[in-house]
Amino acid sequence: MTHKERQIAAVLRKGADRVSKDVIVIENGESILGRTDCNYFDRASTGYEQLLRLIDTDGRIVFGPRYLGETEKEHNEWGAPYANDYGTTHQWPLAHVQSLSDLKKYKPPDPDNYDFAACAELAKCYSSEYAIRGPYHLSLFCTQNSLFGMENNMIRMVSEPDIFDAVTEMIFEHNYRYLENYLKAVGDDLDFLYIGDDVGTQRGLMFNPTLWHKFFSKKYRAYCELGKKYGKMIWFHACGDITSILPDLIDCGIDVWETVQLHTLPISPAELKREFGADITFFGGVNTQNLPFITPAKVREEAQRCIDVLGVGGGYILGPDHHIKYDITAGNTLALFGAVER
Repeated sequence: MTHKERQIAAVLRKGADRVSKDVIVIENGESILGRTDCNYFDRASTGYEQLLRLIDTDGRIVFGPRYLGETEKEHNEWGAPYANDYGTTHQWPLAHVQSLSDLKKYKPPDPDNYDFAACAELAKCYSSEYAIRGPYHLSLFCTQNSLFGMENNMIRMVSEPDIFDAVTEMIFEHNYRYLENYLKAVGDDLDFLYIGDDVGTQRGLMFNPTLWHKFFSKKYRAYCELGKKYGKMIWFHACGDITSILPDLIDCGIDVWETVQLHTLPISPAELKREFGADITFFGGVNTQNLPFITPAKVREEAQRCIDVLGVGGGYILGPDHHIKYDITAGNTLALFGAVER
């Protein structure tokens, strides 16, 4: 089987020569390969592609295109600053908004002004051999957090729902047009429309599920319907415990749930498989929070447990339940992906 055939077979619960495996991002590539050109966002990075071939993953991500319009230095197209400071020094673009009239003064990015052609070119390079997914994430809630600040955003969700909903709609309209442009550009080389939003914590949803249904559910259903219109399966990223809204996401049309952080869930892996395994494929499961502290043998044991439980009858893609971070050893990384026998 080709890598593409194997991963699609896993999602369709058809027989395959081995369990499919994949990864979101590997950040410790230098320690594995001994070379520095392993940047996962660099489309010209030959080192990162070599890394993926070494661990023998079945998919490739064609990340969303760069914005072609003008942006302030060190800021993204929404006007939010790039910073790994957990929001402590951010100046939020919409923090000043007190009314719908204030919001009308803000100009969102142009969804037509991205380099979609570059995505099409990259997808074509790999689509004959690998299952292609993209553009990745493209959130509503997380984008709102970058515009309002997370605390203020969650306060506004309850105290100023009209403003919150208007911002949600503004982001949705941009993202919908962006996704349609992406789908048209990449065409038949794309297998999975790859979207998501981080609305979960390790103890449950960040807000009451009724607020998910009020503000987000219909919009994610529209994204899924758009993907299906173009003949794509839906690959959805959401960290943490989202089991309270997982039935709704399934109803919206998702086919794959990433990252499946089993240690955060209120049910066992067997219960998860029994309750939802007929409807979606699980990707992830291997606890990255443990990986820096256990032996390669223990890594292989955990990977095998995931295969034995989540992989029954197909519907499972082996992988880490988040990024492979810098503090994870090369040995443990290779042990995880080497746990699969053909």
